[in-house]
Amino acid sequence: MTSTGTLREAQGTPGPTSLPDRGTLARPRPDGSARLLVASTEPVSVVDGPGARFTVFLQGCNLDCATCHNPTLIGPSRFARWRTVAGLVAELAPRAPFLRGVTVSGGEATLQVAGVAALFATVRADPRLAHLTTLVDSNGTLDTAGWHHLAPVMDGVLLDVKAVGADTHRRITGQGNRAVLASVRTLHRLDRLTEVRLVVIEGLTDTDEELARYAGFIASVDPAIPVRLLPFRHRGVRTPGRVWPETSAGTVAHVAATLRSHGLTDVRAPTAR
Repeated sequence: MTSTGTLREAQGTPGPTSLPDRGTLARPRPDGSARLLVASTEPVSVVDGPGARFTVFLQGCNLDCATCHNPTLIGPSRFARWRTVAGLVAELAPRAPFLRGVTVSGGEATLQVAGVAALFATVRADPRLAHLTTLVDSNGTLDTAGWHHLAPVMDGVLLDVKAVGADTHRRITGQGNRAVLASVRTLHRLDRLTEVRLVVIEGLTDTDEELARYAGFIASVDPAIPVRLLPFRHRGVRTPGRVWPETSAGTVAHVAATLRSHGLTDVRAPTAR
């Protein structure tokens, strides 16, 4: 996940020493009794999708990214809590008039795909919440069946595509990227790809070779897919990732220009301060 929102400790039943699996998929329906292993919630976030959003951070991730700024969400945690969908909705509802949507992040949100689907279905069925859009912030490792399961109750995905070169992706995450690239294609076909996100790491994801691969792959799906550039920062990152320098504004500008020169039409760089 790439959100930089401030995390609040979750309330509810203490979590287990192991993490939930993705579970058995059934047709998404409102279910206040469904449970999610929650690390924290952010009542109003402006960095987890468009507009002000209620963000739920789920515990557990199946990647081990050296760039992760919330590494405490990767493995099991005694601070995570099982929370019901009804409990999350009760926290969300008083704030709903001031919000544009709900985002489920992590960790990796889709490790709990059945619970996420139940939450989104419940939000959509509640007249107080029906105006809210529903987004997932994901590393893209969910399979095609999982995305099809979520699509009826999900408006979009903020998808991390950390690298298109398999070796580069493995160096960052510890795993290959075949499933991630498949998710780009699947979500685009489903019209659920809100944006892809590239963490710009100097000397790693900003090289001419990697940028040509990245742009070539995105353009092969649709050159108009929004690509959001996120400069790498040391905040919260563990020691392995600190060998890489923080990304300069000049590097981000170079990456944006290079991706555009390869035909991508919607590259979004941070506004200079």
